[in-house]
Amino acid sequence: MSTHIASCAEAETRLQSYVDRVLTPAEVAQIEEHLLLCPPCARCYQLERDIRAQLKRVCDEPCPESLKVRLRNLCAECDCADAD
Repeated sequence: MSTHIASCAEAETRLQSYVDRVLTPAEVAQIEEHLLLCPPCARCYQLERDIRAQLKRVCDEPCPESLKVRLRNLCAECDCADAD
């Protein structure tokens, strides 16, 4: 087995698993080495982390009542339920 990641394409295939923390310790070391040596992949990783952090923050915030009302009104106006 290779001790390093040979290409950015290979790193990209492992990036999601790295962010999800489901890689083996050896795989973590490989991706971390690649990220240290490859600024474009490091930027992709940082973007993925930033997006996940923002999504988590947004999902943790309560939905404003005004948005709930607007969504209910949209659902009431939708005739897709009648199409069945």
